[in-house]
Amino acid sequence: MAHATMRWLSATLPLLAAAGLARADDANETPTSQPAIVDARPRNLRFMSIDELSADLGLDVDFNRRHVRTEKTSWLGPPAYRQRNEARVFQETLGLNSNGSLIDERVLKYDAMARFGLSQERYQEDTPGLGGDETNPHGQILEYDLRLQALPVGKISANAFASKLEDRLTRPFLPSMDRVRERYGGQVLYNDAKLPMSLTFEHLYDDLDGSRSFFYDDSQQRAEDSLRYEATWQATTNHSMKFNYEYMDRDEQYSGTRDHFSNRHNYLSLLDTIQFGDQGRNRLETLARYEDEKGDWARDVAEFAPRLHLQHTDDLFTTYGVQWLKENFQQLQSKTARADVGVTHILSNALTSSLNLYGLTQDVDENADSKEWGALSNFAFSKDNDLGRFSTNLAYNHTNYSSNDGDREGIVTGESVTFTDPLPALLSHNDALPWTIVVTDVARSRVFLFGRDYTIVPIGRTVSLQRVFTGQILNRQTVLVSYVYRVFNNFAVRRDRVDLRIQEDFKGGWTPYYAGSIQEEDVSRSTFQLYNTDRDVNRHRIGMTYKQKRWSTGVEYEYNDDNIDPYQAVHVNADAVLMEDAKQQINARGTVSQFDFDGQHDLDPRDTVLLDLGMNYRYLLGRNIEANANAAYRYEDDSLFGRTNGVDLRGNLAWRIGLFTVSLELEYETLHLPNSEDDSFGVWIRVRREIPIIGSARS
Repeated sequence: MAHATMRWLSATLPLLAAAGLARADDANETPTSQPAIVDARPRNLRFMSIDELSADLGLDVDFNRRHVRTEKTSWLGPPAYRQRNEARVFQETLGLNSNGSLIDERVLKYDAMARFGLSQERYQEDTPGLGGDETNPHGQILEYDLRLQALPVGKISANAFASKLEDRLTRPFLPSMDRVRERYGGQVLYNDAKLPMSLTFEHLYDDLDGSRSFFYDDSQQRAEDSLRYEATWQATTNHSMKFNYEYMDRDEQYSGTRDHFSNRHNYLSLLDTIQFGDQGRNRLETLARYEDEKGDWARDVAEFAPRLHLQHTDDLFTTYGVQWLKENFQQLQSKTARADVGVTHILSNALTSSLNLYGLTQDVDENADSKEWGALSNFAFSKDNDLGRFSTNLAYNHTNYSSNDGDREGIVTGESVTFTDPLPALLSHNDALPWTIVVTDVARSRVFLFGRDYTIVPIGRTVSLQRVFTGQILNRQTVLVSYVYRVFNNFAVRRDRVDLRIQEDFKGGWTPYYAGSIQEEDVSRSTFQLYNTDRDVNRHRIGMTYKQKRWSTGVEYEYNDDNIDPYQAVHVNADAVLMEDAKQQINARGTVSQFDFDGQHDLDPRDTVLLDLGMNYRYLLGRNIEANANAAYRYEDDSLFGRTNGVDLRGNLAWRIGLFTVSLELEYETLHLPNSEDDSFGVWIRVRREIPIIGSARS
């Protein structure tokens, strides 16, 4: 029976492979009146081909030490706290690496890695008053990474993968986290010029293990299952339809707390694109999408949005769009209808002028309804001159917004907010209900936690967010904020805003510039309002930058006279390549800012100094040895909130000696907050000895 099966495979597989290759070739050829002649003669197939097979012996040594100290701030507050953690890990491993083909390279290719070993571990924790604790969880090690590719040049091809890998996740000014990532899945592709399709399934599990203390635990887990289907139908040269479907089930336990986030969503979208007119320069795009979510902070969305682009001449085009949007969030349902029209003209490739008009209505079931209309005009000019290049940009925005059915609530989903130290991130609507605020990353794949990642600071009736230095939100990171806001009474807002930027790039490297924003807002008054809610803006920035081949510097004065939190600031920045040759390179950078806040509403006057320094060093000691070092320093001194110091030092050395590979990594972080200190030190040593068996992964 076995011999008969082998004879059948020997006769059949060459025909299948030949037919697959022929179909792939046919898909890329232009049809002719003569039928294609396919050579279906059996081709020689190799049932097993190993391009590389190698082993490696490894020794890994890890050492980590972390100190956490907090001070007693008041006699009613928590007591002072001290804790020290140490971890020592030794691992002996045997690894196997191989790639090649199973059956034949035209049928099934593979790339595989596996590592087995033993580990000896010791973890020690000393907590004054609570005693010490020591554990020795010796165990086994298993890592693998397998990738398969079936019929890579056929009409139908497939990929499969499965992996379990261990690595580290570095964080600025905080200790690295050990990560174990398990991932498996597969993909089926239909390779066709008329209707290409793909179906993908993926399972992902991340286990991030960080340091623990009595007050703090930054370990976390995330599990995610996803199924995606994509298809594009190219009906004609000028007509295509793209269909997407995605199912995702996400579960996350954040930072070792009991806070557990679960979310499941189904997402459908259809994008129809029609090109017409002279050379197909006109375009009609119609988007229809539907998203259904269940779980924590679920959001349901249904949208239909056609958009027309008409290219009248090489320098003139217009756009027309309408949108119907329905959203459900936190038991509130909103329906939005929007329309806009725009025109853009380009004059002599120097002046680009645009005008856009829009209007929308939003109905919220059992809550406040709103209407809005506005206009946006923009003029951008850029042209070379004898001194260099002059550029300017002028924008004017007019908005009229009204809300009715007062004493109810409004809803905002996915408002974009950027955190910039030390400024508060302001929400666009007043009277936001703090307990309804949900903050996610821009991909909505991670929910940030109140108190751990950000805090809420009311400024009169305006609500602002501030990031927590030890949290997961980075400086200058943009997030999405969804919330419900209170409408005390019917009101209307009229807003006019002008933005202007002017600069000249001189040939010698000097670039003076001015940027200003003026906004006047008129809000109808209500007897329930305790503060003036007009959000006026009077912000001006004037500065100068100087750029040379190996270095640059700049200085800026900023004046911000708004009625929320006015301030003045001076910023200085510089970066330079201190040394660069064939063997080594040193880069340095630095910024310093001084803020003076006047204080408004419940805020006291304060001043803040920010200093950020960084340096990178790369040195090629020889052909097979390389060293890298990175250093970062953060200093913040706030007259109200205290002083913060952060140091982040990292270095690594990679050395290859024949078949031996040695790597050494060092990491030191210290973060001194006004009432606590966190210091950590880590060493990682990796030694590998390659044993080539068939071929080698390295030349």
